[in-house]
Amino acid sequence: NFSFELIMSAHDSSFRCMAWSHNQNYLLTSDGGGNIKYWSPSIAPVQSIDSHDGQAIHALSFSPADTKFVSCGDDATVRIWDWAGRREERVLEGHGWDVKCVQWHPRSSVICSGSKDNLVKLWDPRQGGCLSTLYGHKNTVTKVAWNDNGNWLLTASRDQLIKLYDIRAMKELCSLKGHHKEVTSIAWHPIYETVFASGGMDGTLIYWNVGPKGSEEPAVKIPFAHDMAIWDMKWHPAGHLLATGSNDRQTKFFARNRPGMKQGLDDDGLEVADGGAYDNEIIQAEMELGNHVGIVIGRRGAT
Repeated sequence: NFSFELIMSAHDSSFRCMAWSHNQNYLLTSDGGGNIKYWSPSIAPVQSIDSHDGQAIHALSFSPADTKFVSCGDDATVRIWDWAGRREERVLEGHGWDVKCVQWHPRSSVICSGSKDNLVKLWDPRQGGCLSTLYGHKNTVTKVAWNDNGNWLLTASRDQLIKLYDIRAMKELCSLKGHHKEVTSIAWHPIYETVFASGGMDGTLIYWNVGPKGSEEPAVKIPFAHDMAIWDMKWHPAGHLLATGSNDRQTKFFARNRPGMKQGLDDDGLEVADGGAYDNEIIQAEMELGNHVGIVIGRRGAT
C-alpha cells in the first residue's frame, strides 16, 4: 500500500547516497558531512565511519564479492574500504575537483569515477593507479553506470549529453542527445542490455534503446515525469517497473500495461481525468523491448 514501514533519524546531515550489498545483507549510507554508516537488513545501525575530511560523499559502490566498497566525495578523492575490517585501504588521487560519482565494475577489479573536472577515470583498486582517462564531456560528469555485460560504460553530464563507451577498445560508441538540461540520473535495464533510462534536471524522463533495433534518438520521452530534477532511478529486477526519486519530494513508479490491459485508459487509449475531461498534456509512446512492446504514458504532475 506504499506506506512507510519505518521512519528514523539516521544521519546528522542530509543523505547523499545509499547502496545495498549484492547479497542484500547490508546497506551503506553516506551524508553531506563525510559520514558512512553500515546498516543491517532490519535497518539497525552496525558501524559509523567519518571520512573524506568531512566533505560530502556522493556515491558508494560494492565490489562484486562484497568484500570491499568504494566511496567518492568533494575532497576530490576516491577511497577503497575493506568491508569486514571497516577500514580504509587506499586513497585514489588524480581528479582535480569534486568527485560526483563512482561505480565498481560488475565482475572485474576496475572502478570508474566521474568528476567536476569533466573527466571520467578508470582505476585499478589493487595497485591504486589510474588505468585510463576519458575526455568526452565538457562539463561536470554527474553519473557513471556499467552495463551488466561488463563491456559498456554509460556516462552522463551537465553538458546535457550521455555517452556510451566500449571499454574493450576504449572507444566511444555514441553520444546521445535528448535532454535540454543537465542529465542527473541513468539506469540500465536489468533484462535487455541495450535499454536504459535517464532523468534530467528539468524532470524529463527518457527511455533509450542503443541496440541493433534501436537508435541514437530517444525511444520514449516524458517531459513532465517530475516537476523538478530526477536525482535517482532504479528498475525492478524483473524490468517491468521503474522507480524515480525527484527533488519535487515525490517517488514515482512507471510501468507498462500488459497487452490487452486498459487500466487508466479510455476506449481510445488515452488517459482521462475525473468527469471525462482531458487533464493537461498527454504523452503516449511505444518502446520496443526485444519481443515486447511497452506503452509508457506520462501526464503533467501525475503518473
